[in-house]
Amino acid sequence: MRDLPPLNALLAFEIVARTGSVRAAADELLVTPSAISRQIRLLEDHFGVALFARQGRGLTMTSVGAAYYERVTSHFDGLRKASTLLHASSGRAVLKLRSYTTFATRWLLPRLSHFQLAHPEIDVRLTTESQWSDLGDFDAAIRLGDGQWPEHRAVPLVPNILRPVCSPALLKGAETKDASWLARQTLLFVRARPDDWALWCDAAGIDMAGFKRRRELESSALAYQAALEGHGVALAQLVLVEDELAAGDLVAPIAFALDRRNVTYYLVSDVRSQKRTVLDQLQRWLTSDNAA
Repeated sequence: MRDLPPLNALLAFEIVARTGSVRAAADELLVTPSAISRQIRLLEDHFGVALFARQGRGLTMTSVGAAYYERVTSHFDGLRKASTLLHASSGRAVLKLRSYTTFATRWLLPRLSHFQLAHPEIDVRLTTESQWSDLGDFDAAIRLGDGQWPEHRAVPLVPNILRPVCSPALLKGAETKDASWLARQTLLFVRARPDDWALWCDAAGIDMAGFKRRRELESSALAYQAALEGHGVALAQLVLVEDELAAGDLVAPIAFALDRRNVTYYLVSDVRSQKRTVLDQLQRWLTSDNAA
């Protein structure tokens, strides 16, 4: 066993080489990017050669690394295919699904739980992340966009209607809730959706130039939490804050809502997927009335 490298390090190397990204490898293995970097260094120390060249924050394979990857990647492919066959022979279909974190926690998870109860023969394995990346080894993913992705099947899941929401505390003493009221508030921007406020204001006929108080947050989840705590006004995707609006924890002070129509959340899969039958079952469930 002396010549066999550390297997965790070898796995990290294969994924980084295949995806070209330490971040993607970290997401796939559910560890931190620094943990992936440590595994790469461990493998390089084992062989005494550089497998990647560091260029700023990025990595490129050296000629030695590229040659080694060509030799080992087929073995990993074989392991993945063997595992897929074993899952199939065990009587349970495994479906690997990727989703944005906020969409997963606020909309997808309850529906997946009910789907699993109704279909115990299907094992849905969900991974969450804050931003979109390609399918990679996943069978399907949730993607926000216009649905036009070549060689992918994209099925819309929800209407994407944008409307300002805030804590009821922000309305105290306000006689009217209009553009002038909104200009006095802190607007909560989401880094992943930087243009939403501009799109909403343009559709509503409101000039954004007077909105000086702005705060940028990493995700929709953080924006909604900040709105709940009274720190500003979030431009919510209404389908993701239904519970808070129904409970009165959030209110929609301005009537105008912008329907983004075809720009919404889609269930995306490869048109050539070998798991089409299982994907169709999940698609029908998520788009049906009994999903929630």
